Amino acid sequence: MVAVLSLVELLSGSSVPPLVGISSLADAAAAVSPVLLQQLFLALGVVVSLAIVASLGRPAAWYRELTDRLVGGVPWGTLLIMAGLAAVYAGLQDGFGDPAPIALPFRSWSYLDPLGIAIASFAHASTSHLVGNLIGTLVFGSIAEFIWGHKQRRDTTTRGRALWTHPGVRAVVIFPAAAALVGVFGAAIALGQIIGFSTVVFAFAGFVLVRYPLGAVIASVGQGVVSRLFTAFQLPQSVSAGGGGGLPWFASVAVQAHAVGLLVGVLLGLAYRRQTDSSHSATRIWIGVLLFGMARSLWAVYWYRGPERFVLYRAVGVALVFLLAAVVAYAVAAREEPVFPDYAVTNPQSILTDMTTITHRQLALLLLITVSSFLVSPAIAANATTVADADLPGEPVEVRGYELTYGENVTNGRIAVFDVSGFGETTRVNTSGVIVRNTDREIWSTAVSAGDLADSGASTVRLGGLGWQDSVTATRTGWAAVGGDTTYRVSLSHDNTTRTLYHSSAAEAEPIIAGQRVRLNATATGFAVGVNGSTAPLPSLNESVSLGGLRLHNQGARLVAVHNRSRTAVRVANRAN
Repeated sequence: MVAVLSLVELLSGSSVPPLVGISSLADAAAAVSPVLLQQLFLALGVVVSLAIVASLGRPAAWYRELTDRLVGGVPWGTLLIMAGLAAVYAGLQDGFGDPAPIALPFRSWSYLDPLGIAIASFAHASTSHLVGNLIGTLVFGSIAEFIWGHKQRRDTTTRGRALWTHPGVRAVVIFPAAAALVGVFGAAIALGQIIGFSTVVFAFAGFVLVRYPLGAVIASVGQGVVSRLFTAFQLPQSVSAGGGGGLPWFASVAVQAHAVGLLVGVLLGLAYRRQTDSSHSATRIWIGVLLFGMARSLWAVYWYRGPERFVLYRAVGVALVFLLAAVVAYAVAAREEPVFPDYAVTNPQSILTDMTTITHRQLALLLLITVSSFLVSPAIAANATTVADADLPGEPVEVRGYELTYGENVTNGRIAVFDVSGFGETTRVNTSGVIVRNTDREIWSTAVSAGDLADSGASTVRLGGLGWQDSVTATRTGWAAVGGDTTYRVSLSHDNTTRTLYHSSAAEAEPIIAGQRVRLNATATGFAVGVNGSTAPLPSLNESVSLGGLRLHNQGARLVAVHNRSRTAVRVANRAN
């Protein structure tokens, strides 16, 4: 009864008077945290739901089917992979010891930086990024491992075959090793400085799509359910408010890497299917790939146009997903029959006659390789380049090979290596924010955008490598002139030393006081105020300075100008980032 009362109170938002005889229990229930009550209710709902479906289904048959394929019915390889990802995040990236993990050094910057290529797929940019890929690995990795199977007909004719068919080796060695190889390969052929295990997650999905096309779509929805369940338990309730800037959602999605991972999984699935000699309906495959691609935003093709500006080619992306679905469906359903049966010959004697005997399966494989090459070639070219070695703006802060500075409208040192223009876009774009460069590792990145720094006022850039870590804090302080612009300074702090690297132009307040306007100007050492050509340092908190018949008083959050004769007081500036 107490639980019912608590639930009613929780859902209705109003209190329920205690019943006679159980007031002490009601008081005890009221003392329990509302968050804990919601978590308990969530756990109860999940347990009851699973119990009902288990009673209606055949759990014993499910378990037998699992144990027929997996040792103990458990996807040990998937769990081992997940543990490895968590270990990299906790140990190498110090991800659980700080709000932001060490991510910048562990991206796939260049082929000349093998450390980044080797680690990028197993590191993550944030805890939510890690959790998302862990859930994706649990869902799609488990199904892929089930298809792969631990238990095969034992073959001990050779030592290699004996190991290949050994259930334990297949579970904890071969499957995780294959995933690791796909991860390194994916980082090497991904466009951009990627980080995260999602390439392998999409490879798992591609492998599953070949065997269970509609099951993969259901699994994709299931991943969302698991993710929502995890979030609901971790954060039972939240209060949101409108506003806020930041990058568009698609700007953080590695679409090319996801598509490459999917195709790698499809190719591996085709190779496995050839061994089992199974076949599937082309329509089911097409529907599965199309729905999966749309649901997982493979259509979000975009380009970077400059400081916090992106263009999303929605129509092009959707068309590409439709074409991808057709190619994969053709590849999976293709038969070993000539494409041109009327012209096929038994023993071709020339290249021309050999081309006429090409089968649907061979043509499908050629199409898949062509599509994969189209996706991979730009990444190979980009990853083979070095960063621009032009002078950075200001006087950079140096930390063990890293150079950090701040600049606005600075040419992007990586994208501009290829000066290509076409279809209204160009690779020569500018960027603004905290810039990090390491010429030894071919790193060039806008670690904190100018817009993000303006919103937050301060941001920490975490640096590191194998066995070490450090951090540099960027701070922006400024004054916003009433009716005018904001003048500001940007400083970097490291090892108890602060260096001002940028100060913007002056800002003039709109109010006119006795025919005069107040100007504020950021300088290398602080801020200055000016009236009618006369300037002085900005007064300290609760101090004043007189200029041109005005007394400027710093009230902390605002600057007030007072006319000496009329005693008229006007706010001319507000403290800002």
